Amino acid sequence: MLAVLVRRQDLPFRSATLAALCFVAMLAVFFIWTFPANRATDNWIALPENWETLRRQWEYSHAVNAALALLAFCLVTVSALSWRPE
Repeated sequence: MLAVLVRRQDLPFRSATLAALCFVAMLAVFFIWTFPANRATDNWIALPENWETLRRQWEYSHAVNAALALLAFCLVTVSALSWRPE
């Protein structure tokens, strides 16, 4: 919604759009790496033979999502602070 509201100004629009893409990337990371690990372990109730690999995959996917969330927050902040009323 922010990207639509600031679409006439270059920096705020690009920052808001990149922030939205970060959220899309976060969903992709979740469904490609986190969710399969959760399913394979029945939400960490059962431990299959390759649980250590799954745990590493699960932890790294959370770390990547945290970095993407921080980046999205910074981009939204840049967008909001660089917007100028017309």
